[in-house]
Amino acid sequence: MLMAGLFIAFLAPGLAEAPKSDTWILRCQIDPTTQTVRTFRVAPRLLQEWRPADKQFGPNLCEVFSCTADRDRLEGVMTSASLILTLRVDRPSGQGSWKTVGASGLKKTSGPCAAEREKPGQTPG
Repeated sequence: MLMAGLFIAFLAPGLAEAPKSDTWILRCQIDPTTQTVRTFRVAPRLLQEWRPADKQFGPNLCEVFSCTADRDRLEGVMTSASLILTLRVDRPSGQGSWKTVGASGLKKTSGPCAAEREKPGQTPG
């Protein structure tokens, strides 16, 4: 629940679009006890979480959190007073990953994410 609260507390209005050729979909099972897979859209200057109830991606989290992009990686880092969550795509290998630092309450603090380039018209849910 802390992880969900972290996202909700810092959401900013508005969506950003990134070039589809460098947009990735990450599917991460951050908390294995819930068996919930969280889906993110990652691109340069773009990080969004899929909202199943709305059937769309939420606002661009890069507007309120640190996001970096270079030739080899895309990364979004969300922070709160007690937790840091990092989502990363390694472009050359096509691998995704997540990592937490701080009070996540999780037994596992890092892991892989399924990563794929977003296809035009793709709906994650």
